[in-house]
Order: sequence, then structure tokens, then C-alpha cells
Amino acid sequence: MNMIGAAPFNPSLMFPMGTDALGYDTAMKVLQGAKFTLISVIAIGVLRVFVGFLFAIPLAMYTPDRLRKNLEQLLSSFYFVPLTIVAVFILTPVLWEQLRMPGWEEYFLYPYKARIGIEILVLTLLVVPLLGSLIANLIVSSLNEDFIEGAKVLGASKWRIFTKHVMPHVLPKLVIVFCQQCVQVLVIFIHLGYFKLFFGGTDVDYNPYVADPPLSTTNEWSGLIGDYYNLIHANPAIALGPMIMFGICIYAFQMMAEGFQRHLETRNVKGFKQAKRNKRQEDANEISGKFQFLQNRGA
Repeated sequence: MNMIGAAPFNPSLMFPMGTDALGYDTAMKVLQGAKFTLISVIAIGVLRVFVGFLFAIPLAMYTPDRLRKNLEQLLSSFYFVPLTIVAVFILTPVLWEQLRMPGWEEYFLYPYKARIGIEILVLTLLVVPLLGSLIANLIVSSLNEDFIEGAKVLGASKWRIFTKHVMPHVLPKLVIVFCQQCVQVLVIFIHLGYFKLFFGGTDVDYNPYVADPPLSTTNEWSGLIGDYYNLIHANPAIALGPMIMFGICIYAFQMMAEGFQRHLETRNVKGFKQAKRNKRQEDANEISGKFQFLQNRGA
């Protein structure tokens, strides 16, 4: 008996992640949108850390302690500002397709590349105050180490202290901050997808009779979740593919941060043990050499 069904289809051997309402393979769309999601997340994470680091240098190195603490208290208020809501207000006119009357012409305020650039810029600058304050605390913590006092006694300038002593201690920690920021960007992408603000722009159908739901122009993962949200009640598995990929990426970045954190905690111990083993080996070689010398001399 032949069974005839209609899209969206559930996951199967032919369609591992199912299909959408039009019958397109969800796995292929997820694969197509992976480059937009991952590249944009990594780019935003790198820019956040870089700009935050530039913001933190004068805050930690050249700002008096009292003023820096007051600024830190002021910047801490940004922790209570929902970044997603701010991003929605700023990015809605940029990403949402507009309608020009009376010709019913659909258009974007900015071209495609400009929309991507503006979204990356907005999602980067939103966290610069908080991230700059966090990185400034890391720099100040390094400046309070004993070897910094020794460098000051020897007459090292602030720039030399920063480049030769602070940077080697702060840069490895920035890798952990980068992984954390990538996780935060992924979460914000999911939230923007819920609000139908997709990366690269949201294609809106203004047909007054039977309008199609807003569509993503790039098939990035948050756009797929936003596209499929209205169909979850009809087919709960339809958004399973992009949600699984988001979960895998978040888990991967968290594991990277945890692994690097564990490496930073144990590298000094490993270095001490390695130096101790090298010392023992040198002592053993020295004793062996002396014994060989005495043996040759006795012969």
C-alpha cells in the first residue's frame, strides 16, 4: 500500500533532519547556512576581544585607581541591560525588509554587504564596555604580581612592562574570553531568530492576501529556527536540525574554554615538574661524568 504525505516530512534515512514546509532538505539548508553562522560568530568574537582589549589598555595602564573603580561600577550597570532587546531595536530597520508605497515595492534600507557589516559592528560594540572592563581587571591583576614590582625597580617603562610581562600572562586568558564571547553570540543569534531578524536580512512578503512567512536570505541557523518556529506545533521535529547544530557549537566552544582553563591552571605545575626532572637528569649526568673521569684516571 502506497502512502502519500505532504511536507514537512519527519527525519528519515533519506532526510536525516527532515524537510521544511516546501519539501526542501533541512540538512542541506543547515549545511549551506553553516558558513554564514560560524564565520560570523568567530568574526564577532575576535572583534569583541580585540576592541575590548584596546579599550582596556588605557583603562588599566593610565587611569588612576580611584577613577578606574568608579568607571567599573558605572560599566557594571550594563550587566542588567538585555543586549538582545537593544540589538532588536537597533537592527530592526537594518535587517527587516521595508515596503514602499504606492507601488508596493519591497526593499532594504542598506545593501546586502552593508547589512552584514552593520550587524557585526552592532553586536561587537554592544559588549565593548563590559568586555573592556573585564579585560582591564585581568591586566590590573597581572600588574599586581611581584615580578612587576621587580621590573619597576630595575627601571622598566610602562610600555616595556606591558609588552614583556603583562601580555604573556593576559593573552592566554583572552582565548578563554573569546570562547565565552562566541557562546554569547550564538545565544544572541537564537534570540534574534525568534524575533525574525535574520543574519543578512529578513525577506518579508507583504502580499495582502496570502503572505508567506518571513524568510532568511542566507539560510543561517538562527534564520532557519525563525523560519520553522511557526510550524513547530504541526511538526515538532522541523526545527530540530538547526537547534542540534547550535547545541553542538555551544558545547564545543565551552569545552574549548574549559580545556584551555585547565591548561592554564596546570601549566606551571607541569613546568615545575619538567624542570625538576631536567635538574635530576643533569645531576645524574654530572655524577656519571665524574665517575667516568675517576675511572679513566685510575686506569
